[in-house]
Amino acid sequence: MSDGPRPSRGFTLLELLVATAMTAVLAGSLYATLRTAFVARRKAGEAVGEMRRAELAVERVRADIQSAVVPRGLLAGEFLGEDATGGSGRPADGLVLHCTAGGGAETEGTGDIRRVELTCEADEDGDGLVLVRRVRRYLLATRIEEPPAEVLCRGVRSFDLKYHDGTDWQDSWDSTTRGDALPLAVQVTIELVGAGAAADEDGYIVCRIFRIACATRPEEAQAGAAP
Repeated sequence: MSDGPRPSRGFTLLELLVATAMTAVLAGSLYATLRTAFVARRKAGEAVGEMRRAELAVERVRADIQSAVVPRGLLAGEFLGEDATGGSGRPADGLVLHCTAGGGAETEGTGDIRRVELTCEADEDGDGLVLVRRVRRYLLATRIEEPPAEVLCRGVRSFDLKYHDGTDWQDSWDSTTRGDALPLAVQVTIELVGAGAAADEDGYIVCRIFRIACATRPEEAQAGAAP
């Protein structure tokens, strides 16, 4: 019978290797799960960001279109919708219109009518086009200066405008040849370049139709303008 203490038994090399392997498997599984969750979160954020950008741009265009004024009078001017294409062959339309000024501090000291120009320009910092808005507020100024550009949306793949004349949709509109008439409604379609999407894949598309309250049919506008 031994009276001394029994020596403590440690882990064997095999047990340490098994424990290390199990730890590595668990760490790898946790990493894969977290990576999937972060990728899903990033893609969801990108999708919501695209939708938000397009919706805000359409809302700004809507405010201008629905406040358009009849192209007659001292301060009123033409309503010109240009049917154009960008470098990729997709729609890159432009629009020049005169509309009433909205409320707020930005209108202080300016006239009630402003000239708004919407154009698509090449994006030097990324893919696609840039939807730009320029506003001229001093229509009676003797010296005409180029108004600053306000970027409404970047990463635009196409910007398409169509105009309803009361019978059919038109690709362009020139109020100077239509008896100073405004279209009854304008259809605005914006397509964005999808994040990570291939060149031939569709991006996020927003399409809205806005009526113009003071619009009249071309024949009615000509009758009203006659003495």
